[in-house]
Amino acid sequence: MANVPYTMVNVYTPNKSLMFKKIQHLFTEGDQRTVKIKKNIFASILLKGIDILIYLLLVPLTLGYLNAYEYGIWLTLNSILLWINSFDIGLGNGLRNKLAIAIAKEDWNLGKIYVSTTFYTLVIITLLLFGIIYLCCSYINWYSVLNVATDSVPHLDDVVLFSFACFCLNFVFKFVESIYLAMQLPAITNLMKLLGHGLSLILIWVLTQVTEGSLLYVAVTYSISPVFIYIAAYPITFSWKYPQISPSLKCIQFTYLKDLMGIGMQFFFLQIAGIILFASSNIIISQILGPENVTPYNIAYRYFSVIPLIFAILITPMWSAVTDAYTRGEIDWIKQSMYKIRKLLFLTGIVIFLMIVCADIAYKLWIGSKVSIPFTLTLCMGIYIYILVWSLSYSNFLNGIGKLKLQVINTAFVAVIFYPLAVFLTKIGGVTFMVIAMILTNLSGAILNTMQFNQIIKNRQ
Repeated sequence: MANVPYTMVNVYTPNKSLMFKKIQHLFTEGDQRTVKIKKNIFASILLKGIDILIYLLLVPLTLGYLNAYEYGIWLTLNSILLWINSFDIGLGNGLRNKLAIAIAKEDWNLGKIYVSTTFYTLVIITLLLFGIIYLCCSYINWYSVLNVATDSVPHLDDVVLFSFACFCLNFVFKFVESIYLAMQLPAITNLMKLLGHGLSLILIWVLTQVTEGSLLYVAVTYSISPVFIYIAAYPITFSWKYPQISPSLKCIQFTYLKDLMGIGMQFFFLQIAGIILFASSNIIISQILGPENVTPYNIAYRYFSVIPLIFAILITPMWSAVTDAYTRGEIDWIKQSMYKIRKLLFLTGIVIFLMIVCADIAYKLWIGSKVSIPFTLTLCMGIYIYILVWSLSYSNFLNGIGKLKLQVINTAFVAVIFYPLAVFLTKIGGVTFMVIAMILTNLSGAILNTMQFNQIIKNRQ
């Protein structure tokens, strides 16, 4: 009997060692760029898995602290605040591409110029932006803009102004994400988002224990949490990790704004159009149907948003990696990577179908019976999410290559027709028809992005 444990150890240990070697080989197989992508994807999956859990927990926790009406107001206000993120004139994404090219050429001095010029330009833009917002808030009736009864939410003007102030800070300091994305380290940006959401979750839970429901407290919590994380990331990034590209007043060269804004302006336009297509949906619903109808729309969206969040883990490392590969003329690597993404898209379609089938059970387990979500809304949202990830798969590669012209033209057309179409359909059929408008206006982008990518690769062969 004494020999049994010994025999079991001898049988088990080699198998365990072999499995470890296979896993190790999986993450070390391929060229340096591919290995880096694999490691970042693995780390991002772990981080994003936790982040998604926090993201989902925040919904019922916040709904329990606020009522559906107040929660709808916050979601609508948050959509307006997203507009601020696009007023960097595309500098963040422009820096991401230009810095990635400078790194590929091992020109750290040029990288420092790009970083310094971008950072201090963002500071100037933010100061001007906050000044404009501060002045405008004195003349804007936010109760009317958000379609809110004046006696239902006190101090709405204070909520808006404080939220804008925090988002302005966030606007500057989140620029650090572009550094890690250019370095092909998206796992670090996922870690920062996780810490920001985690801090929000902790603070919201504390609020539920010690205070009554307050929209102001929720706005403060959600707005200030990411700012703390991004500010903490600055000394780590520029004093420890990458001091060779830390922002410096001596290295500002505004003549390089032309390089950054050449492609950056195209990114800026795509961001603005994206806001019109996505963020304005909350405002339209609130204006036409009331703030309480924003809640079921957002719950359905957040249920399926797990898909693009996971998908982003896999395709985000590709952007700067594609920039690097395209700069070096390694087209075969780009083709092989897209082939893997196409297989992933097929699997994504199956997952979304299963999510639609199981939606009622998932909603009950997640939020209970607080909010009713129609099946037609769930079905349309699932279709929209698939079209979104399909489009993003190809646009991510096109962004890395720097081919944005066709995206800009299509997005301009879609942005023009979306608002009147969404208003018309929402008045006819409510929230579900709003999602149908989003489906119709995003389909062209998915098709055109696919066609353009295939044509670019064909011409480079």
